[in-house]
Amino acid sequence: MRMLRVLTILLAAAAIGVGCSGDDGDADGSRAEGKRKKARVKAEAAVAESDAVFHYDPKGKPDPFQSYVKQLVSINQDEALQSPLQRFDLSQLNVTGIIWTNEEPRALVQDPTGKGYIVQTGAAIGKNRGRIVQIDDNRVVVKETYVDFDDRATTKEVDMYLYERNGG
Repeated sequence: MRMLRVLTILLAAAAIGVGCSGDDGDADGSRAEGKRKKARVKAEAAVAESDAVFHYDPKGKPDPFQSYVKQLVSINQDEALQSPLQRFDLSQLNVTGIIWTNEEPRALVQDPTGKGYIVQTGAAIGKNRGRIVQIDDNRVVVKETYVDFDDRATTKEVDMYLYERNGG
């Protein structure tokens, strides 16, 4: 029984030794050389792929560093633009006249292109969703709402003067 085991182990070792020998029946080793060439071609292809230049085009993609809340506000703001005066910043608009009537005062506001618009209290004006809250004899008061750096809606009042104030 012991002899049978030893013989089986020797035969298995011989079969493994014959299977693992470097000679595949080709005396000059051309088959092994073909395998080395294929491996070299694959390695060169991998190097060529890694040398390809990658170019990122952010066109049409959202800014990953901008707050999502600010993006929603800007989308809603663009949709809400109804009047031509909402296309300009308040600093670009000039008050060129104040009209006093029996009903309520009106103001003449000029855009950068030189076109004039007659506005009254409650009219939308400016890029930051501003509304005219008051028209006096020398100024127009606009209340703007914007999103500050803490992502909170903040309002401020901006005075647009008919005549520039000279110091005191």
